[in-house]
Amino acid sequence: MKVFRLLTRTLVTFCAVVAACAFVLVIVLTFVVSGFRDVTISGWNVLGSQVARWFLFWAGIYVVHNTLPIAIAHGRTRREFLSAATGFSVVLAVAMSLIVWVGFVVEGGIYSAMGWKADPHGSVVAYFLMFLVWCAVGMFCAAAFDRFGAAGVFSVPVGLMLVMVTTAGIPGAGNLPFVPDLPSLMGAGWHLVSVVAFAGAVLGTWVVARDMPASALKSRA
Repeated sequence: MKVFRLLTRTLVTFCAVVAACAFVLVIVLTFVVSGFRDVTISGWNVLGSQVARWFLFWAGIYVVHNTLPIAIAHGRTRREFLSAATGFSVVLAVAMSLIVWVGFVVEGGIYSAMGWKADPHGSVVAYFLMFLVWCAVGMFCAAAFDRFGAAGVFSVPVGLMLVMVTTAGIPGAGNLPFVPDLPSLMGAGWHLVSVVAFAGAVLGTWVVARDMPASALKSRA
């Protein structure tokens, strides 16, 4: 529980501050752009649907690559840390999806007052699932590279398969490579697929990191 509290208190707070600063920057840039052309897209949606997922991917990498060795060095077990990290990924995804949704509400009020028209965005559940899977895949890839070195590159295509479906319910997130019609074929089933993808990423992280040799950790502890 101590590891879980530490991760949530520090990283969730950090991510929230970064998101707040990013929102202010987006609004400022929107007003700057409005001086030259009509505003027709949601800058916050671009950030939330395309940039934020990579930020959550980085958060997952950071948790395993930087925090796991410290936890082990302070006497925590790998099982304890991985349990805490899994719970943390859920909390972070909830927090970030709510922040994104509040941003849409505030941005919508500004756009309405200024007479601007914004493009549609996804539901809070859609953002939650996307953030959840991208964070978990970040942890999986970090564990693979830390344990297997260059051979960890084989985790990348696996991670890509896990994250690609999560953008299906979010307008502006981009089409899936090679299979652009997959979201329409799945219908609402992409929610379940995203949950399965999260479970797969978590399972992969556990399999790789649960007995990771100390030699793979000591250089960063």
